[in-house]
This record gives sequence, structure tokens and C-alpha cells, in this order.
Amino acid sequence: MNLVEIDDHLVDLDLLPEKANILDGGCRGFKFTDYFTDLGHTVYSVDIDELVDNKYIRCALSHESGTCAVVHTHDPQAKHIKEGDEIFKYTIDDFKKRYEIPYFDLIKLDIEGKEFDILHNSQHPLATQLTVEFHSHCDKRQTKEALDLLIEKLSEFYTVHNQKWEEKYCCAPNYWDVLFIAK
Repeated sequence: MNLVEIDDHLVDLDLLPEKANILDGGCRGFKFTDYFTDLGHTVYSVDIDELVDNKYIRCALSHESGTCAVVHTHDPQAKHIKEGDEIFKYTIDDFKKRYEIPYFDLIKLDIEGKEFDILHNSQHPLATQLTVEFHSHCDKRQTKEALDLLIEKLSEFYTVHNQKWEEKYCCAPNYWDVLFIAK
């Protein structure tokens, strides 16, 4: 294993093939995107916000496809989606179909609460690796107990690394960086 932390997300570099397909869900700042692009991988960067850089796809990742609106909060890092018709939203499978991607080697989910629904409602494994920042502070359904049950369910398909319940970023305790590696 060659575990490295890129922009607060743990990844096993040894598991990435040459020219890996990577999904950067919540690409704000582009540190994760830039790191892997510089290594020669194909990165599909996604964010719900209107960012100045044009190297991303403005859409939402969700457990269902359609449209949604963006909720703007006092914290620009905490923007999230709600019902509406401002931007497109895709399941990961529909995103792959839309952009003709056969498989993701790595998916980063840092999408302010929707990672729970995506992981709960998807066919697994979604990728060789998933690096996930859960957002229990954004969704009252995401209690430690609910997240523990989800992680236990996902352990049927993945080995789980870095499952630490801790306080960070001036927020309530959360699983800030869990790495799932497909079995």
C-alpha cells in the first residue's frame, strides 16, 4: 500500500493504473484534480458552484438524476443541493453514461451530505477506491449510528480504512476521510 493524503483525502497510489479514470466530486480549489492530472490521469471534476475555472463540469452528484437547485449558505464551503431546476444532477452510473466513462478507478466524494444517499442507493463497487468525506453536520439523518450501519454495509464490497470519528474544521464530530478499497 502506498497511502497518501491529497487535499485531506486518503488514496492508495499503488492501486491506480496508468491513465486512471478519476471522479473528483466537490472539486472546489482543484487541488485533488490538479494532483492527478499532473500525474497523467483523466480527471472528471464536478462541482455545484459557479467556479471561475472552466476545467470542471457544473452539475451535482446525487442518488437520482434530474435537476436541482443550489443552497448558498454563509459558508461558501457548505453549499449543497435542494429540489429545483438550476443545474443537472446525476447518479454516478448516469454520469458515466453521459460522459462515456467505462469505469472509475478512484472516486472522491466531498459533496456536503449527498455522499450518504449515493453510497446507500448505488450498486457497488462504484470504483476501485472511494475516498469519502461524510457530512453528518449537513444532514440530521447522518448520525454516527446511521453512518456506522452504512459503512458496515459497504464493508461487504470494500475494505475500510481510516474510519475515525473526530472533530475537525470547527464542526461536530464526523467521519472526515474514509477510504474504501474494492475487495
